[in-house]
Amino acid sequence: MHENDLNDVPDWLGGGHLCVREYVSCCDSCGWWRIHTYKETDGDIEGISTIIKNAVLRKYDLSGKDIPINVLQQYLRNNYEDVINIHDQQMEKLVQSVFSEHFSCEVEHIGKSHDGGIDLLLVRSDNPTVIQVKRRKKLSHIESVSGIRELLGAALLKESKNCIYVSTCSNFSKPANTAAARALELGIVESYELYDFSRFSDVLKLTARSNVEPWRQFLEI
Repeated sequence: MHENDLNDVPDWLGGGHLCVREYVSCCDSCGWWRIHTYKETDGDIEGISTIIKNAVLRKYDLSGKDIPINVLQQYLRNNYEDVINIHDQQMEKLVQSVFSEHFSCEVEHIGKSHDGGIDLLLVRSDNPTVIQVKRRKKLSHIESVSGIRELLGAALLKESKNCIYVSTCSNFSKPANTAAARALELGIVESYELYDFSRFSDVLKLTARSNVEPWRQFLEI
């Protein structure tokens, strides 16, 4: 039950009391909700009434580009393995949304054809972090060293000292991890973080719920 209230009814409406109880049910997985409002009055005008309001869910094509990012983000919090089925562009926007919440800073989406290996810019200092995002078609994919080197080169051209590589892969290969560590050791970059399937999904689940609770506008008390 969301709330329970007891109010005086004006004399010109018969006096007495008005008891209102509202019960709210909401699914954390899909966002569907229902409000059941129960009203009871006494005095000269007695009565009992109930009102039920339900959400109307809209279906989206998970692989399409029109699904709202907040809807996608909420869905993937509970069904993250479906991330391999979303559009590449939506994957970039998903990372943008998640990182902007997680790092509490602005994240710019610049990914497009001929992007030079950079999809996002995370701005939390005078030296933005360049981000490359890869949505692989299989969760068992092992990320090779080539992408790590590509992002490192793009970072040098952008004169950035910080890199983040995000992939839906299960793991980064040993050469990939070695290349990132070597870049740090040589002082080429100040940070080089690798996010695989498991690490990014953990961050996704930690981010605050981006959806506003739409049922609140229908509460009467």
